[in-house]
Amino acid sequence: MFVVHSAKALCLTYFLGITVLASAAEQALKPWDEYRVIMWVSDTAYKKPEKIPLFFQRLREMGVNAATAHNDGRFQPLVENQFPFYVENMVNRGLCLKFHSKVTDWDKFITNWRNTGRPESAFIRDYCLDDPKWRAMARKDVQSLVKTYLPHAPFAYDIRDELSTTISANPFDYDFNPITLAKFREWLRTQYKDLPALNQEWETKFTSWDDVKPFSTDQIKNRMASGEALPRGTPDWPTVQRLKFDPKVAQQNATRWNFAPWADFRTYMDISLASALEDLRQSARTLDPRTPVGIEGTQMPSAFGGYDLWRLSQVLDWVEPYDIGSAREILGSFMAGKPLMTTVFEKETNAARRRLWHLLLEGDRGCLVWWSEDCIDWKSDDYALTAKAKALTPVFKEMTSPLAQVFMRAQPVRDPIAIHYSQASIQTDWLIESTRDGASWIRRFSSAEADYNHQAKVRGSWLKLFQDLGFSPTFISSQQVETDALAEIKVLVLPESFAVSDAEAIQFKKHLAQTDKSIVADGSPGLFDQHGRIRKDPALKEHFSAARSQERSFAVGGQKSDVRDGDIALYAKQRLAPAPDFAWANWVREQTGLHPEVQVPLESRTRVHRFRLGKARLVAFERNITYQMSEDLKQAGGNETLEHPIELDARLSAPAHIYDLRTQKHLGRSDRIHFILDPWQPSTFALLEQEVTEADLLKALLR
Repeated sequence: MFVVHSAKALCLTYFLGITVLASAAEQALKPWDEYRVIMWVSDTAYKKPEKIPLFFQRLREMGVNAATAHNDGRFQPLVENQFPFYVENMVNRGLCLKFHSKVTDWDKFITNWRNTGRPESAFIRDYCLDDPKWRAMARKDVQSLVKTYLPHAPFAYDIRDELSTTISANPFDYDFNPITLAKFREWLRTQYKDLPALNQEWETKFTSWDDVKPFSTDQIKNRMASGEALPRGTPDWPTVQRLKFDPKVAQQNATRWNFAPWADFRTYMDISLASALEDLRQSARTLDPRTPVGIEGTQMPSAFGGYDLWRLSQVLDWVEPYDIGSAREILGSFMAGKPLMTTVFEKETNAARRRLWHLLLEGDRGCLVWWSEDCIDWKSDDYALTAKAKALTPVFKEMTSPLAQVFMRAQPVRDPIAIHYSQASIQTDWLIESTRDGASWIRRFSSAEADYNHQAKVRGSWLKLFQDLGFSPTFISSQQVETDALAEIKVLVLPESFAVSDAEAIQFKKHLAQTDKSIVADGSPGLFDQHGRIRKDPALKEHFSAARSQERSFAVGGQKSDVRDGDIALYAKQRLAPAPDFAWANWVREQTGLHPEVQVPLESRTRVHRFRLGKARLVAFERNITYQMSEDLKQAGGNETLEHPIELDARLSAPAHIYDLRTQKHLGRSDRIHFILDPWQPSTFALLEQEVTEADLLKALLR
């Protein structure tokens, strides 16, 4: 059953301009004000010294304007050929267990762990991220490379690619190293006033802080199966698999659903990774305070791997995320104004153009081309460009064109609609969803999580729903909510926000007390606290009743209510069907009374991007396809219904002089734009108060 409470319908013609308020240190960083097309360079490029200049000539012909330098200290070819570069994989040992680790085959490792009795001794990570010796070694590696490359002005440093506390976001109970456990206990003492308070929350009986130890995943599953606070033996796995989460029933057996001894440790491991990255970033800045420091190949939001995207966003200057589980949109919200980039794996012109333009409009500042082996025919005497390279060349040149530069300089405009990002809820959800896996939870790899995680589908569906309605929502973290960041937000979405803190609940109630603000929620928000312990009474019980497992409750405001059955997680897929189901979007629009600044027909499934550049307003339209990059650099399908041109009418909130930015043609003064939307590239327009006389509109906008 779906419930909506509303003080009054909202008519939103209001929009929120996002202004980046960087710290003094971030303001001092080198500007990243041009689009970087970066080639990942293999060793083959340098095997024939006499042909190195030819190699760089071919890259320039391709539209590539930067390259990678690696941790081997080799910079001469780049410097001699005046090619900008960034330094990749500065820390080789410890952050990515795919290399320099005993665990070279994860599948084999966890299979052996299961077959040998699932020993807890395996939970000690090869490299402890809290170990002072490892930290010193990693800092030394970073600073050694900074000293080598600093005189040659790299534009960025990459600490590590595809880093994780496990591998990717695969589940495993790293790290039970005594050093980590000691640091964990130190952190716990900042969360609980004393040991009795911890024992009360965890339902444990520790007699000293030195005895405190987190539950492993098997232990917390044993608690779930037995309903006992301190169960012995191993879990009854068939019982685990039969568990169905019904919030109303769960409250009657609170111990079974008390995840705190497990969830607190998952939180600490997120902190441990973020702390290590901050330590390494600062070690680079000690020697080079102006060059941005970031990471590559990040995973979807997850209970494992260290993937709390909010914490990571706070310790990085730039990032190259894998776009899984809305990760790109989330990091784009948390790192507004900071450089983001993507990996190019496409071989076709249209597919590459569509995705790179989409990401540039979302704020990307570059792309990493994988890789030189696929782009140069090394066997040819003239190092000819391959078919892939030729297909990508017009795209790369377009991404560095004046048209693209106009959007890079513009400030994005976001609507006052926020989607809640709750790492505590992600942890809680993982335990709830993984019950069906029984003893095989260990094989719930991140690749499977990306395809099947229900909460991720809910999050993605809400995002697509508001975008289909013409809005540009943002994500907001639990930490931001606690610091009263909801002040400018009109509509807040709680996507399966199972676990919220008391401080968050206070802000939610404060938000609902204002007649022009609302919350839309599914599931049973606030049923758990931030440690993963189920509450006797949900934190928002006055507004949201506990829903059964297959029900979703919705609320808008606090006085009016409405109900609707169904599962919002299905929307993202249904909207792509030949005969799409827009019931969810129509219902939300009806209940909230939302009106975007630029309106397009819902059935067109058009993404509207808005910007400000001086006095000019910019608008870009694209088909709102689903982008879902997998870890093997493949793009999800299912967008076929949106891959044909459509005739579109967009209605503006006020008349303006309209210019087609591709043709620079003046289309007249109007409150409507009529155009054909190409499915492979955006339609872009400038909205001006006064007609301009300059022959070159793009140059005028860039002045």
